[in-house]
Amino acid sequence: MTATLTLAIPVHDDAEGLGQLLSRLEPLSGILARVIVVDDGSPLPLEEEGLPLPAGVPLTLLRHDRALGPGAARNRALEAVESPHLMFLDADDTPTTEIAGLMRDLEDQTFDLCLVQHHDSRAGQELRWGQMSWDRALWQAAGVLAGALSPVGPEAAALLARTANYPWNKLYRTDFLREHGIGCTPILVHEDVELHWRSFLHAKSLLASDRVCVVHRVAGEGRLTDRRGPERLEVFPVLARLAAEIGTGPLALPFARFATGLCDWIAGNLRENCLPELATLSRTFLDRDLPPSVRQALEAEEPELVARVRCSVRA
Repeated sequence: MTATLTLAIPVHDDAEGLGQLLSRLEPLSGILARVIVVDDGSPLPLEEEGLPLPAGVPLTLLRHDRALGPGAARNRALEAVESPHLMFLDADDTPTTEIAGLMRDLEDQTFDLCLVQHHDSRAGQELRWGQMSWDRALWQAAGVLAGALSPVGPEAAALLARTANYPWNKLYRTDFLREHGIGCTPILVHEDVELHWRSFLHAKSLLASDRVCVVHRVAGEGRLTDRRGPERLEVFPVLARLAAEIGTGPLALPFARFATGLCDWIAGNLRENCLPELATLSRTFLDRDLPPSVRQALEAEEPELVARVRCSVRA
């Protein structure tokens, strides 16, 4: 089997996690065209000689002099990809040997985007294997929970677009991303929202695999996901652009539900002094950025959520 897959890995001050990830790539060496690591301004710069990559797998190590965030790091990696296929991984997550099986499944397939399943460490704490219950339910509703490789039609895509906006639960055709100018937003948090929704919007050929290709470890304290400051509010221009691009098409209501839920989630994870600005931005998104017909459908389906966000109960 030809090696056609590049793994792109942003990392900031997590040499240990990156080392553990790279040390698990030996079973995948036959399918890997290259591994691209972007050191996003780590205080102690990574050195290529210290990275435990399997023999024969080419490595490209890029570096930002200062931390620009995982979105900028993934975009930098995308610029350097030369292989037909690309998968983003985070340094603290673990790829499984199922990726090799996935690439065998995809050998003769034409696709823009292939969704994959994952194991979430929170499910492991409950002695379960696989995705969290809400993602699993969406896969089941879409009819692709079981089956090595399944085509995804428009109705199923609208369901699967509501799964967690992770950058690493998908395998991309590299040229698809480039043809549509799809990448991450260069902000510190919520940087993967644009990558996720624009991929679903523009993909003409979607597949879904039930292979569990990544073990996702929910990070502890001290990670970007713990940020509670104004950087969380930088996502609102992104939400406005996406709402305009999606319009009133099949993804409109799923996106509106996601974005409004994100507003609600941010309200519970934001410093108190930022809440008034969040309230203004949330109401502006609902009243100005969503098309009226989409807003009306959202209010009919999620009246309590919309009321909570509009009235900023948490503030």
